[in-house]
Amino acid sequence: MKTALITLLLLCVSISAAQFEGFYKTIDDKTGNAKSIIRLYECGGALCGRIVALYDEKGTKIEETLSAPSRIADKVEGSPKMAGLDIIWNMKWDKSEYSGGKILDPKSGSIYSCVIWQDKDNANLLRVRGKIGPIGRTQVWHVFDANNLPADLKNLDVSKWTPKILK
Repeated sequence: MKTALITLLLLCVSISAAQFEGFYKTIDDKTGNAKSIIRLYECGGALCGRIVALYDEKGTKIEETLSAPSRIADKVEGSPKMAGLDIIWNMKWDKSEYSGGKILDPKSGSIYSCVIWQDKDNANLLRVRGKIGPIGRTQVWHVFDANNLPADLKNLDVSKWTPKILK
């Protein structure tokens, strides 16, 4: 009985983790335009997220991807390219949300505590909150259909990805 209960709990955690993995479109808070595509992926028993594409300024078309990055995150240590930048790491599943990890704001270079949960009214939306203590900001990320990805992103092998964690 005890083994069956443990197996059931592990299965529930795996199902919850798997439902968050995938591609998400982010929206600029100020303009309301599409900003980027993030790939959430499993990393060593946690959830991580990497920018895989960036939209043009109008948010109408994908302008750059992992295979052709150009924009620089100049406020981030080492000034890495934005496409390919890990912005979420060490998120652990806790019943109904991911928490305990960090999120990077690539424009400011600031790192915050993070909580991620599924919108209760729409399974195609994630709520992503960066915070310091009780003060923070929540963004809504939209599930992005992988069929609409540029060709170079359709067959990404995230199993070999290791997040580059900033301090």
